[in-house]
Amino acid sequence: MTSNQAEFENKQLDINSLPRFTEVEFYRLDHKYLIKLNIRTGIGALVILGALIVGYFLMIEFKILILWSAILFLPIFLWLFYRNFELQKRNGYALRERDIIFKRGFLHEKITIVPFNRVQHVSARKDLLDKFLGISSLAIFSAGGSASDITISGLLSRNAEALKEAISKRVSSNG
Repeated sequence: MTSNQAEFENKQLDINSLPRFTEVEFYRLDHKYLIKLNIRTGIGALVILGALIVGYFLMIEFKILILWSAILFLPIFLWLFYRNFELQKRNGYALRERDIIFKRGFLHEKITIVPFNRVQHVSARKDLLDKFLGISSLAIFSAGGSASDITISGLLSRNAEALKEAISKRVSSNG
């Protein structure tokens, strides 16, 4: 047996002593994010409603089908508006000493934890609606992928920049 093999240890950890990410206080997304989600849902609803109205008057042989589609249309979009509210209420993020946590989802909750020593870069971005509402999205990229590991939408622009700066400092101090 070599000296390296003699020094190797792999002790079992006590699960009860591990830190619990569920005990972390998550920061909620800004209420303007709910406005953005509802605007997008509303635009989609108007487009579909417009198509149903045009179809009703142009396709006479399908009037009953179009009427049933309109009847089904209402509860679906009411559900989407409710979902938007729940997403804004439940999504959140937390910054810890060594990682960032992002919690998202309503019916299916997903929690992603990215350690700072795995982060390659961070970017803040805004689409047209974000600029109008004064919010931003923060994308955090880690090693090994071209897509972001975490995209936190619905941050006030100043908070997105502050988070970007804080994460960048932690990443550079780890590297």
